[in-house]
Amino acid sequence: MSAPADKNHAHHLNGDAPAPDPRPNQTSSFDKVRPGISPNLPERYIIKTSGDDRVLTCLEAPNLNVHIENGLSFSGSVAKKSPSGTIFLDGVAQCEPFMDHERKVYNLDHHEGCVRAFTLSTCEQALVMYMKGLDLQGREWNVFANEPDLDTLMAIWIILNHARIGSQDSTQRRILFALVRYEGVIDALGLELKELSALPPELMRKIQRVVDHLRSEELAIKKEGVWDKSDYLSYTVRTLHKIDQIFYKPSDFADYQGVEELARIDLTDQRICAVVEADMGIYEIEPHLNKLYSNRLGVVFLKKGAASYTVRQMDLFMPLTLDDVYDRLNFVDPAVRCRTLGNKWGGAADIGGSPRTSGTALTPLDLVQACRDAVRKPDWAKKAYRLAVTAALVGFITLIAHIVRLIWAPAQWLGKENLQLPWISPDFGFILALLIGLTISLMFVAYGRSWQYGWNLPIGKQWWLLLPAALAGGIIGGSWISKDLILSGDWMVLGAVGLVLSPLTLELLFRSLAHGLLAQDNRIQRCDSRWFLSWPIFGGAILYAAFALTFLYCCRLDMRPIALGDVAMTIVGALLLGISTGFARERSQSVWPAVLFHILAVTTQLLIIQLA
Repeated sequence: MSAPADKNHAHHLNGDAPAPDPRPNQTSSFDKVRPGISPNLPERYIIKTSGDDRVLTCLEAPNLNVHIENGLSFSGSVAKKSPSGTIFLDGVAQCEPFMDHERKVYNLDHHEGCVRAFTLSTCEQALVMYMKGLDLQGREWNVFANEPDLDTLMAIWIILNHARIGSQDSTQRRILFALVRYEGVIDALGLELKELSALPPELMRKIQRVVDHLRSEELAIKKEGVWDKSDYLSYTVRTLHKIDQIFYKPSDFADYQGVEELARIDLTDQRICAVVEADMGIYEIEPHLNKLYSNRLGVVFLKKGAASYTVRQMDLFMPLTLDDVYDRLNFVDPAVRCRTLGNKWGGAADIGGSPRTSGTALTPLDLVQACRDAVRKPDWAKKAYRLAVTAALVGFITLIAHIVRLIWAPAQWLGKENLQLPWISPDFGFILALLIGLTISLMFVAYGRSWQYGWNLPIGKQWWLLLPAALAGGIIGGSWISKDLILSGDWMVLGAVGLVLSPLTLELLFRSLAHGLLAQDNRIQRCDSRWFLSWPIFGGAILYAAFALTFLYCCRLDMRPIALGDVAMTIVGALLLGISTGFARERSQSVWPAVLFHILAVTTQLLIIQLA
């Protein structure tokens, strides 16, 4: 492939006398492009890369993504079922041209399912759709092509420049229409029928030189035999810039600001969140954002440095405030790790910024995803589904541990009859299996985001207020120690296993694993937030109560006969202990206070039983 053309030294056309124009004293756009003269136009077309996906976009139309891939094609049935906001160009969709206005899916083509000689070319179809009022600004669009011939490139240029075409003067528009018509006739009928364009001979010669100029690099690459292996997107960027040099002059971009969109996402049907980068402040850039996005922009992040952002709520009537966004960002940002006493996302209700000390560790895509999560609060159906999934995982781990408890016989397995407590206790095998199971689960679900599962040192002091409630829950019957260890009378083993290992395992299971899973879709407290009962606290307490009633009831400390009152006391105690340790987990932003409270609750209950 030939070397890329210098962005400021593209080849130009010879300047000939202007074609007759109905308006006197007007200069044709073709005459502004002369040898050695390169208008200083901005580079508006960029290629974005996300993994293996590369798309072309225009900085002035960030909602339009152009995909060009050699050999790309879709069957007609697949094309017609494509997502809303899809445009197929020139043979990508293997079917007749169609317009699905309801689903916003279009196929601009003149190859299959039509009489080619009687059908407009792709670039003419694109121009007609623009002139008929197709809204290319109100949503995100994906444009697909499989070869950047001039017909396809003119269609792409029209789509990407739809906003500026409307502001061109009538002379420029007529010249654009002439070029599109001439290229359309050549592409559909062949060069021998170019007179059917009905253009005056002199204008036709000028446009032919424009076509030759725009196709010069394509012909050179094809002559080298590397067209199919060339970088279509890079070639498209260069050719689109050549077309800009024909129809625009530097003064057309006097108010142009190079605002680059880094990421975007739909917040609601009418509002989006975008991350942009520009050499301006957030208030200076607002008029340009309104021009780019109209009234669709709900929240914007302005990148100011490598890890520094300003966030602004553009629509103050959206069903959220930035406080909701800050909460979500502080939950997911590895630079904050839920440590919201200082270095955190924060600010006013309509404008704020990233952590000042460290900046953010989130990517632009992470930012818009967090913003959408803050807007789309889960309904009760989604909460119930997340609770059911979490219960299934906790139940599976518990079931495996219970099976281990039933078959636990280490003396027989190891051939050592002199094994002592705690090794021979089935309850020890149960706790050990629980610990192994939850550890494996945490390794998978908490990898790279351990702080979301409480693996932090505690902060604040308010969580100490929950200690009396936790102790009361344990005394009522919400905590558990193996009766085998109690009856053994070995206080060292009882302390190590019953007072430390068991509470540690249960809190990691319910206040780390279960709570962390439930918190992925639900807001939780911070050390500096208002007090409220979050869904992860309540859901974790429900799971712990079910666990206590199902698997631990037979091992209660007092060992009284089972009665309805005992069941009620176990449920109430487990709920009280679970809720209080859940509050401690969230207010401290750490699982370790919950572990401490559970240990103290078990110790208190054991002391009361011993004294009784």
